[in-house]
Amino acid sequence: MAAELSNGQKLLHDKKLTQASCFFVNIVPEATRLQWSESFSKPALRADKKKFKDSSVFLVLSQNCDIACRNDGIESTIEIAVCKKIREKDVFSGNSFVKSVRKLHFKAGEFWYEANVDYILHVDKAELLNLLDGTENFEPITLSNEYAISVPVWRSNRYMRSALPDNFNAQLDPIIDSHLSDIESAATPQDAEQTTFSSYIRAFYVWVNSTEELDNYSFEFFALLRDEVDDEQASRIQTAVENMAEAFEEEAGYKDMSEIYAGRENTTYVSYLTRLVRLNLDHHSLSQGDEDTGPEKV
Repeated sequence: MAAELSNGQKLLHDKKLTQASCFFVNIVPEATRLQWSESFSKPALRADKKKFKDSSVFLVLSQNCDIACRNDGIESTIEIAVCKKIREKDVFSGNSFVKSVRKLHFKAGEFWYEANVDYILHVDKAELLNLLDGTENFEPITLSNEYAISVPVWRSNRYMRSALPDNFNAQLDPIIDSHLSDIESAATPQDAEQTTFSSYIRAFYVWVNSTEELDNYSFEFFALLRDEVDDEQASRIQTAVENMAEAFEEEAGYKDMSEIYAGRENTTYVSYLTRLVRLNLDHHSLSQGDEDTGPEKV
């Protein structure tokens, strides 16, 4: 005899409620909306009707594996964000490509919406399933791939905090801004239309000698490259990264300790990567249309 599906499995398989899918706020009774608002992290936002306008949508943030957990006792809730409708002229491209950890702009159907970390709810799966069962002809809104791929990245970025000191970051940010385009240019495949990725760089790493707030640091830069890159292009990427390191050394006064500025995945040891910090440049990858935002964290 087949086991009874969990509430989460029914939401995923029967209601097609997956990560990055949406549904309109107006299908949820006002009293229920206010009840759900009790899970807002900020007490001041709870029981505020204005946060649940009928024109808003709920965006599913939970990963599919968490939604479809077989044991509702382990994963009894689903994480969703209340997203307000915004005007197209208020859309900031950086928020569409996950540059902000607080806000995400995305398009659902013909309209734009804004997700905000302050308006995230944890809703009981059984309650949500019961509500959707009572909604005639329920169909979730499916985002285009361009925006769907940004949701899990935005969700994970909310929990990622760089292990680099603030003083170091303050000096690093303008250097990255001024050199990243040169590095990406060097890393762009010559036959970009024939590939499924837009850059030979899989991830970018930094090592710094201390996590304390100091006046001076020693550092290393390292670009992890895809195995497909040929020697000539790998050399160009290495030169571009080295140029950024030299500029950083000169402008910040820090000491560059890099032994190699780039290397392929198949020749790079995990033990080497574990001593480095991966820079979160996913917003840049997504803005370039690259769905692959790097290897698994190590």
